[in-house]
Amino acid sequence: MEPILSVEHLRRDYGGRGSVTHAVDDVSFSVERGEFVGIMGASGSGKSTLLNCIATIDTPTAGHIRVEGQDVTALKGRSLSRFRRERLGFVFQDCNLLDTLTGELSRADSGDPALPF
Repeated sequence: MEPILSVEHLRRDYGGRGSVTHAVDDVSFSVERGEFVGIMGASGSGKSTLLNCIATIDTPTAGHIRVEGQDVTALKGRSLSRFRRERLGFVFQDCNLLDTLTGELSRADSGDPALPF
């Protein structure tokens, strides 16, 4: 059976010629369907960078990330947007809400008469 997630030789570098930081350096692992995985490490060890790359929020410097066999590191533009919309869900560490907005939305505002509110 194919892994639900496969990370192969992933690398994410920041900086330039004089000072390069290897936030993620040659990380490889796979996750099987139904498996639970924890990522642990010291502050600054690259956990968030790794998760951001897997979630397509950040772009790896090298390596491949496959979700159910699809190489998401090869996706660009509309294909990447479609993948994010149809296949991913995000739960952020910080509350990324806009203070000026509420949870209320009318059918007229949404443009979708099928919405239940």
